[in-house]
Amino acid sequence: MTLHSNLEGGPRAAPVLVVDLDDTLVRTDTLAEQFVALVFRNPLAALMLLPVLLRGRAAFKARLAHLQPLDPAALPYHEALLDFLRQQKARSRPIHLVTAAHQSVADAVAAHCGLFDSAEGSDGARNLKGVHKAERLVERFPDGFAYAGDSRADLKVWAKAQGVVLAGPAAAVALEARRLGKPLEAEFERDRPSLKTWRKALRLHQWTKNLLVFLPLLLSQKFTDPQAVMLSLAAFVAMGLTASATYLINDLSDLASDRRHATKRHRPLAAGVLRIEHVAAAVPLLLAAAAALALATSPALLLGLAGYAVLTLAYTFRLKRRAILDVASLALLYAIRIAIGAAVIATPQSPWLITFSLFFFFSMSLAKRYAEIHNLRAGDVSRPLPGRGYRTDDGPAVLALGAASSVASVLIVVTYLMEEAFPSNIYAQPDWLWVAPLLLMIWVARLWLVAGRGELDEDPIAYAIRDRFSWKLMGPLLAAFVLATVAWP
Repeated sequence: MTLHSNLEGGPRAAPVLVVDLDDTLVRTDTLAEQFVALVFRNPLAALMLLPVLLRGRAAFKARLAHLQPLDPAALPYHEALLDFLRQQKARSRPIHLVTAAHQSVADAVAAHCGLFDSAEGSDGARNLKGVHKAERLVERFPDGFAYAGDSRADLKVWAKAQGVVLAGPAAAVALEARRLGKPLEAEFERDRPSLKTWRKALRLHQWTKNLLVFLPLLLSQKFTDPQAVMLSLAAFVAMGLTASATYLINDLSDLASDRRHATKRHRPLAAGVLRIEHVAAAVPLLLAAAAALALATSPALLLGLAGYAVLTLAYTFRLKRRAILDVASLALLYAIRIAIGAAVIATPQSPWLITFSLFFFFSMSLAKRYAEIHNLRAGDVSRPLPGRGYRTDDGPAVLALGAASSVASVLIVVTYLMEEAFPSNIYAQPDWLWVAPLLLMIWVARLWLVAGRGELDEDPIAYAIRDRFSWKLMGPLLAAFVLATVAWP
């Protein structure tokens, strides 16, 4: 934040301060927030609302405000600007919130902040933006006002103002605002999205989960076939694009709960670094790219991606709020990755592998839920888990189910070795495979120990990727597989 010297005359010398809301006081667009929330709560109502736009934005905002009231506590506020407003309030300077958002939104935010002498927003007939806002402010404050804004539309307001507060506008807008020659009271910077921001939002590090598509290639020993390798690579990329699109959809649906979460509130969308409309536009682009790659690769890949996307949407809209069904859905999504990997290289689906993956990833998903429950347990024992169908007193049941599923996955590996791997003579030295269930048992036991200590603060698969101990176990596992596969003289 940069403060300028025109305030040195004290509070009497300073004109009334008027503050905009969207992308100024808050790091988001409240209209987009409300509409997205309505889409995920009641998609049909959101669809039926669109024709109201023909009557104008003011009418649309009024109807949306009625259908989807805004929770001001769930918004990402511009903290540096808030600190500045508190300083001005301490000097007894009048501060007013005037916004193009609906009046009900303005009232809710003003009541939440407790800083404003009044709040005024759009009604069902007039959209209080640009020229309309400038005219209204001249009418309300004939002795002059200073204005805090950020957008190109605010240039019309700054042209009528006696003071300017820049709340993180684009460089071109800031330049035009300075050219107006008005006193600049304060200037605030805003985090701009970068490639790193999008990489974080797209969860490119989560693409490691899609390495599961290579598992059938490895187990079928087709990794020496260049065509099979290329098909698996295409499946990996297409799965990654689809998964990134679904992560964005999930972030859009979880905005309110993510902002209440200790770590998820720092995600680019939840923090207000990425705009909702940009994220919403990226989703169809990613899905179209994935579909085009699938069409050029294999019909089975396109079918698998469609199934993955449908299940993910069902999870996002409903299943993630249903205890047990949520983790079962996540386990199935992992199994679909393996099924896609087998389908693209035309290798038979292994019932052993699919069954193992369902039990194993069911337990991993439960571990994630248990960690979330553990971190909330300090409060009320019946406190609900935000955005999920669990309460803190569900911890023992989740622990029991997760641990049992982990052990079951180990037993499936043992049964596979005894019933199929050894009798089939696929492996030259199959005795080395006994290393797999041993190391797996050690890994899952340690994972649940870490979760019980409250140290598992992320997805277990993502945790494993960053965990040195997991990598130390991976080395002997791969070595054992190589020794079992290769016929040594």
